[in-house]
Amino acid sequence: MDSQAWRTELAAWLGSNPPQAPLQLQQLRQAFVQRFPIAELPNLTLDDYALGKPDSFCYWLEFKTKALGSVAGGSSSKWGIWWSKGDQQWKWNKSFQCDEPDEALAQLKSGLVSLVEAAASDKFDQLDQIGSELGANRNGLRAKPLYLYFPDKFLPISNPYHLAHFLNFFNQKPAGGLHSKNHQLLAWLKSQPEFAAMDTLQIMFFLYSAIPPGYRGRRAKQPISKPDSDIELSEEISAEIVRLATLTEETHNLILYGPPGTGKTYAVNKFAKLFLGEQLNIPLSSEQQHRKILQPLKWHEAIALAMYLKLPQKYLKVSELVENSLIQEYWPLTKTQKLSNQIWAMLQIHTHPDVETVKYKSRQPPYLFEKNQQSEWCLSEEGKGYIEVNLADALENLQQPDARKPLISDYLRFVTFHQSFAYEEFVEGLKPVIVEGQLQYQVVDGIFKEICRQAENNPKYKYLIIIDEINRANIAKVFGELITLIEDDKRLDGDSEITLRLPYSQEEFGVPDNLYILGTMNTADRSISLLDMALRRRFTFVELMPDPALLRTVEIEGVDLEKLLIRLNRCITALLGRDYQIGHSYFFNVQNLADLHSVWYGRIIPLLQEYFYNDVERLRAVLGDRFIQRVEFDDDTQKAVKDLCDLDSSYLIKVFEPNEDFLEALS
Repeated sequence: MDSQAWRTELAAWLGSNPPQAPLQLQQLRQAFVQRFPIAELPNLTLDDYALGKPDSFCYWLEFKTKALGSVAGGSSSKWGIWWSKGDQQWKWNKSFQCDEPDEALAQLKSGLVSLVEAAASDKFDQLDQIGSELGANRNGLRAKPLYLYFPDKFLPISNPYHLAHFLNFFNQKPAGGLHSKNHQLLAWLKSQPEFAAMDTLQIMFFLYSAIPPGYRGRRAKQPISKPDSDIELSEEISAEIVRLATLTEETHNLILYGPPGTGKTYAVNKFAKLFLGEQLNIPLSSEQQHRKILQPLKWHEAIALAMYLKLPQKYLKVSELVENSLIQEYWPLTKTQKLSNQIWAMLQIHTHPDVETVKYKSRQPPYLFEKNQQSEWCLSEEGKGYIEVNLADALENLQQPDARKPLISDYLRFVTFHQSFAYEEFVEGLKPVIVEGQLQYQVVDGIFKEICRQAENNPKYKYLIIIDEINRANIAKVFGELITLIEDDKRLDGDSEITLRLPYSQEEFGVPDNLYILGTMNTADRSISLLDMALRRRFTFVELMPDPALLRTVEIEGVDLEKLLIRLNRCITALLGRDYQIGHSYFFNVQNLADLHSVWYGRIIPLLQEYFYNDVERLRAVLGDRFIQRVEFDDDTQKAVKDLCDLDSSYLIKVFEPNEDFLEALS
């Protein structure tokens, strides 16, 4: 759809739809405002607010006003607090870090009131920051009330990925978070005379009917009034990326699958930037910075660091260490139950054997602590040296924190599965380590457990782990008991929350609600039909197939790459099945004949030889006679091996120079 096409489409749409919302929908919005006046928001009770109670604020947002913009999908936890009919009790997200539902409600109301007040004062530049304080996965709560209270200021669209899709279509570079994108899109649309007479609800209906997320048509090409015509526009968001992002409103577990070369890894990297993009604009708080520094430390290192930072105060009692601010920050990063017992144990274990005031016998290096006759503890000279050498970076960052915006790696982990990948690498396992020249076995966290801990300790933000080639490992062995814990309703804060005791560390473990899992799967490497059924039931699948249309404008000296790919894939589909097709990305970097020659002989033919191993006739059917050269054997060779092998299946790939003969063979 080009610039004239969307205008034509809009004119046709307005021919059968009014520019203003129907009266019954206007009355529905007014009914919400009357039921929940802005002035009464601070006075909302649990029954007034929470889903699970009749006629509540959240019930109106999700169900009674569905015709004014849907916020359906996901679980009740997206509203922060809800009434569990099954358990007959209030439940709320752990991100509130409180013991009573009224405390959680107070936090929600504070954020919601601040958001509405900022919108009323047209402080659009503050909305993303205020909205983020409501927590991750609460886009419906952030966006829907603003439209209902201020229908002229906001579009009734609460999905930031849909907003980015619409902005991209109109050649507008998406900027900022959810509210910034909403305001940006509405401002641009209202600057177009075709939309000037329409209200925001009707604009929304038109956008979803004419340019739905996932729309594969061309973007608009109309001139854009910008002071700087060289501003680089955002890359177009593919249908698959929009679909992945939209599905995260409903599930935490996704797999992008398809044949080789369809751009799965590229797509998930683009998705990660879109999915985590809004929170990357929020500077790391001091608490986040401290957690990032302290997370990798062991207990004895955290204690030693706390003592070092108290210098010149030399001696500390255990009671003082228990109250130490650094220890208090580190403690939630562990699963330790009794803090004072843990500190006592670490101090005694890591005291030098020559110190006679400690009676504990099984001491272990590094030897960091000493104890006097008054049961006061201090760092030994060896302990000070250990801090200054081994924890120098942590010490410097704690003493001189550097306020910065986060990197995507602060919220993202990437891992590739392979045949030997194991539970011990993914979750936790015993690994040999050398400590002070001695071999010891310690429980070491795997990549999944690490990011789970980070997400659990920072519940206001979303975390993502990308598992490339998820089908290449033994899923049952790698995930182990986690296969149950990753289910949406079994996660922490879920309706059926489950925690398990891990086999090595004996820690209670659950998967946090703000962690998302995105896998990729090459269907040619291992058929999707062979994927572990337990995993299949817990993931939502999005298919990414070859798209020859992406090569439509590419022609190399008469060779139409779109037609070439279509012809190859038709033959492959007929002989092997659709899972073995060749993806469009194999030809993306082909710009001249030399590139085409290199890709053909270096990537396409080796892949086809693997597909049709020891099957020359089917290989010939795909490549054609010109590229398959039968091997001729003399009489003596034929007599010598005729009973040992099939000489008719022997062949050579004929290698053409990048010239007219090569082009003719391709065509």
